[in-house]
Amino acid sequence: MLRAGVSLPALMHLLGHKTLDMTLRYVQVTQNDLQKQYHLARQNMVSAHSMPQLPTTHPLNGMAPGIPTITQYLTTLRHLLEMYWRQVGDAKIRRQLERWTNRLAKIAAEVHDLDGAKR
Repeated sequence: MLRAGVSLPALMHLLGHKTLDMTLRYVQVTQNDLQKQYHLARQNMVSAHSMPQLPTTHPLNGMAPGIPTITQYLTTLRHLLEMYWRQVGDAKIRRQLERWTNRLAKIAAEVHDLDGAKR
């Protein structure tokens, strides 16, 4: 029933058990079940934490990028740097990348303020 999509609490009620402990006595978790749940959880994390996309227009195609495009580039670059510095083993390099990420955050805030002042 669990593999067919019935939740554990629903199965507990269907079997007439008062506690999940009793229901769990009848449930056998296999390696395939664990792998399936692990991959589903990873897919959910990927969709919840998606990478910002860079604009498809290139600034050299004759059109000057506007403030929104610059902001989007800065956001994406900050995201990529943050993902990278969290994986770096060398503490000195990691601190440097973290500083760059913080600087980009300040620049993005200033660009945002510039856009507000322009209006």
